[in-house]
Amino acid sequence: MQQERTVPCRIRENRPLSHIRKMYFMEGLSVREIHRRTGIHRDTISKYLSLDEPQPPKYQSSKERNHPVLRPYIPLIKQILEEDKTRHRKQQHTGTKILERLKEEGYSGGYSTLTDYLRKEYKKQREAFLPLEFELVTYAEVDWTDAYFYLKGKETKAHIFVIKLRGSGGFYVRAYPFEKQEAFFDGHIKCFEFMNGVPYRITYDNLKTAVKKVLQGSNREEQEQFISLRTHYLYESSFCRPARSNEKGGVESAGKEAVRKFFVPYPDVESFDELNEYLHAECLKLLSKNSKWEAEKSALRPLPKVRFNGARYKEAKVNRYSMVQFETNRYSVPTAYVDEQVTVRATADQIDIMLKDSVIAHHPRNYGRNQDNIILDHYLELLLQKSRALGNTKVYNPQSLPQVYEQYRRILVSRNSKGNREFVRILMLHRDYPSTYVAEALEMAMLYNIYGYDGVLNILGQLLVKSHKVIHLNKEKLQGIPDVQITPPDLDKYKALMSGGATECL
Repeated sequence: MQQERTVPCRIRENRPLSHIRKMYFMEGLSVREIHRRTGIHRDTISKYLSLDEPQPPKYQSSKERNHPVLRPYIPLIKQILEEDKTRHRKQQHTGTKILERLKEEGYSGGYSTLTDYLRKEYKKQREAFLPLEFELVTYAEVDWTDAYFYLKGKETKAHIFVIKLRGSGGFYVRAYPFEKQEAFFDGHIKCFEFMNGVPYRITYDNLKTAVKKVLQGSNREEQEQFISLRTHYLYESSFCRPARSNEKGGVESAGKEAVRKFFVPYPDVESFDELNEYLHAECLKLLSKNSKWEAEKSALRPLPKVRFNGARYKEAKVNRYSMVQFETNRYSVPTAYVDEQVTVRATADQIDIMLKDSVIAHHPRNYGRNQDNIILDHYLELLLQKSRALGNTKVYNPQSLPQVYEQYRRILVSRNSKGNREFVRILMLHRDYPSTYVAEALEMAMLYNIYGYDGVLNILGQLLVKSHKVIHLNKEKLQGIPDVQITPPDLDKYKALMSGGATECL
């Protein structure tokens, strides 16, 4: 029987070299035997066995590539890259664009040759950052972030104003429907008042509400209104370099923490005011766990005695519908001011319409678009003249009043040809009497089958007498009452009676 010949198994060089350590340390094979079986050079095997970590030895070419084909074009490459330093980041040359220009000059090499040169000669070193530590009250940061919540059951985006004190790491947030200048200022005002003080220095991103123009280096041309804000509160401003969000990383991390802690799950609220009440309470809970927060608050610069006026002003004209337009929405004013030139004073949550120095109309700010904001009282004098239009005009919205009003009006109109006019006079009672009493008077009038202005007024008077509630006359009505001058009597002739001279006196 012919003896079977054993052929040693050779391990391919690309096979994991961990087998070498196994053969040497576990199977007891010599370096020579491992070389015979695997074909791997003995020096390589010895080098690998001497390593502390079982990683295969790496080979590096000691000879640098000279790029003979590319060498004549290197001056052009350097010129292109130097010119790129003065161009916008998005308009700088990519490797492909450089290759296209080199091809136009006669370059016959490949793309990999070019990128190999660029990688070695222009390797971009990653920027290193230093861990920072801030003294209390010396430094704060401000920024915006976004979060979603349910507003009356509908998913809505909120813009979150964040201010963070870097010494303690404590932060405070406010929610707004936009990032307009009014919200930017209101965020500062509310946050400073919450902290009961002002930091000495605040760093910002290059927000349009603060920066009019980015100049060379760290210089900025600031918005005039923003200069007024920081001058009023006496703090210094500084700005991050463009595209350097790491320079305000503290406030960005605070914004992420606020979203993670306060908006997961979605808050479900009826208004932005309710959302901000919730955020205020959550910030207090979080800050109660910060041991440095109170110490930093107590060291802030004191608040000025007068609150900063963060409103935005715009000139407007009252149209023939007694409305004033601000942005895309319209706000009503009393009909007496039709065609007047007025000033709109807009804050983050309010709209005041002013004639000279007097406020003639006040509205909550509407955050929607192309909406009419109507106050019925503004149109009552006009409705007295055009009472027939009451049921067809949108200034009278029955849904905005208790149900008893429209019930009473319908019966009143069916009984009285001038019922709408009588009803308008009843609506005017709100100017002098509490709305709850007027509604109760209407209910009692219907109960006693009394329909008319005089009857409602009489019931209203009885309700006030029973409640002992005193209704003060307004100043306008007092102005119509004439002054009566009474001359006091001369009491000197009655002195004789006290001294017994009654006869003479008589």
